[in-house]
Amino acid sequence: MGLSDELMKTEQVQDFKYIMQDTGNLYFGKELTYQEIYNNDEVPFKFKAVINTYIQKDTDLGVKMVDHIASITKEDFCYLVYEQLKLQVRVYYGVPKKNLFGKEKTKWIHTTCKWKDFVENYQDKVRNGDVMIEDVSVSKFALMVFSV
Repeated sequence: MGLSDELMKTEQVQDFKYIMQDTGNLYFGKELTYQEIYNNDEVPFKFKAVINTYIQKDTDLGVKMVDHIASITKEDFCYLVYEQLKLQVRVYYGVPKKNLFGKEKTKWIHTTCKWKDFVENYQDKVRNGDVMIEDVSVSKFALMVFSV
């Protein structure tokens, strides 16, 4: 791998390190670690408190958020935390589709699912590499009423 390839890969990773918010949700890019989220000034203090109080007990802060949510089981306390925060996961996956001439192409499906649906239907597929996570969001209202 040459220097330009390394640079391009680094830029691609940086493209997925974002924190955005709208009136109802707080969005986290798939390449962000909990430490990067915790250190970001745009993240509400209450979410930082959730990371400090609950998430840090379950995993290392150097772990990517998406890697952690892909490994959470229903028995983990973090499962309940994310359920209370109304976590949603946006995933994408390829489906083979034949065109008019019979040539097979990949059609990409993008969908957003609630936390419970993600764990039941997509989590194993993410672990196997059949489905990819685009980003994750938490409800600002759920965060507001969440007790730390």
